[in-house]
Amino acid sequence: MRDALAEARRRLGDEAAVLHTRQYDTPVLFGLLRKRGVEILAAADTAAVAVTPQPAAALPNAGQLNRVENQIGEIRQTLAELMSGLAVARRREQSPLAERLVRNGVPESIAASVLADVPPDEPARALKVIASRIRCAGPINCDERQVRLALIGPTGVGKTTTAAKLAAQYHLVHNKSVALVTLDTYRIGAVEQLSAYARLLNLPLEVAMSAEDGEALIARHADKDLIIIDTVGRSQRNEDHVSELGSFLRAVRPTEVHLVVSASAGSAARKEAVDAFGRLGADRIILTKLDECPQSGCVLELAMTSLLPFSYVTYGQDVPDDIAVAETTSLAEFVWEGAL
Repeated sequence: MRDALAEARRRLGDEAAVLHTRQYDTPVLFGLLRKRGVEILAAADTAAVAVTPQPAAALPNAGQLNRVENQIGEIRQTLAELMSGLAVARRREQSPLAERLVRNGVPESIAASVLADVPPDEPARALKVIASRIRCAGPINCDERQVRLALIGPTGVGKTTTAAKLAAQYHLVHNKSVALVTLDTYRIGAVEQLSAYARLLNLPLEVAMSAEDGEALIARHADKDLIIIDTVGRSQRNEDHVSELGSFLRAVRPTEVHLVVSASAGSAARKEAVDAFGRLGADRIILTKLDECPQSGCVLELAMTSLLPFSYVTYGQDVPDDIAVAETTSLAEFVWEGAL
């Protein structure tokens, strides 16, 4: 009360007259504690003002604090139950078409967005929508100009086997002149493996020990329709190795850079590979090991997150077989059916 009177005199002067006083309590902390306050109505001449100083909070005792902690615990439990209920409701609202994609390994958010406007009773339309989200670049076209095709990607994704398959396809089926160049001198047996394929196909094979060697060897085969460059596999997490690969690519100046990604790898590994090797100018994806893929939804996820078109898919170790040009319809069916 003393503080309130002093405030009234400060605002209205020493001649202020007190017209009314009142004490009141304000509940706080869910009503467990109360704050005490006072109000004074004072006037000077014709002016009047209500003065309400800020009350000081009473210190709670141990029992009150325990009750507050219990109430907070109950509130947290209630919120957790509400969130759980919302998650269940969201799953119930998900269309059976989207549920099918989720079972095949498509992330829930992607499945829901892709099929958001497709009625549950129109699976044929769902298949068309899935196909529209998968871009394909078509086969290598070396009819009018030489194509220097570089295969890049992490270790163990099948670059060397894919290089041999492409060489066999274009030499035996399309009757094109083909040369092979490899920089994979780090992996034990890599050169021997590609050399064996080259001897069987009667194709020239060059082994580049450095970026400068690669440039000279590429120039040696200026008369070839197709030059396939097999690069050394690098970990997408090793910035120095990825940078070294970038230097090699700048030296050989490929006209196409195909990022080889394994369908059997995990989602995080695929994303890391796209992020790391995409900076080197990868413009297409060759998706390998479809026969080892645990969930077909990886195709749609990769198509939606990488934004790169597919050029080829592989599904086994047989050379020159087990490789096909990527097609939107067949890939969409693979995603939908969950198997080749």
